[in-house]
Amino acid sequence: MNQIKIAQTPVYTSPNPMTFICSKKADGKTNMATLSFWTYASTNPGKVVFSLNKGAYTLELLAKNNEVVIAVPGAELAGALIACGTSSGRDTDKVEKFNIAMQKLDGTEICVPELTRLAIVAKVNSTVDADDHILHICDVTTVYADDSVEAVFGWNGYAELAPAQKK
Repeated sequence: MNQIKIAQTPVYTSPNPMTFICSKKADGKTNMATLSFWTYASTNPGKVVFSLNKGAYTLELLAKNNEVVIAVPGAELAGALIACGTSSGRDTDKVEKFNIAMQKLDGTEICVPELTRLAIVAKVNSTVDADDHILHICDVTTVYADDSVEAVFGWNGYAELAPAQKK
């Protein structure tokens, strides 16, 4: 084995999950950020964990409204994942700018893209300082799924986005 840096590890765990983290802006619109650092923490009760860079606009939004939706997008939204991951919602309405068709979910004011395979509605329960990121431990309130949508994943350390194929 060769010693590597932690930043190189996603290449070795591909495919990696690629999602949107959707949160509510002060004007009621949905903010969308690209999120890959997330996982399930418990199924009974349902908990998810995600990590955001300390400079993320989403952190500011979560300080005001602790509800989020982790949305696993369809492969057709690969371009939107890249676009949302390279711009800030602080001064950009990403939904409008990148022409993302949205849908409302029962039980939350936060919308998600229409082409979403899985949507996990959750409330932030606690946070942990993780040096350059903040770790969020969340209680899942509702989960929605659409089997007709094929999820997109990050490959080769997020160098490319594509659906997963069984080997």
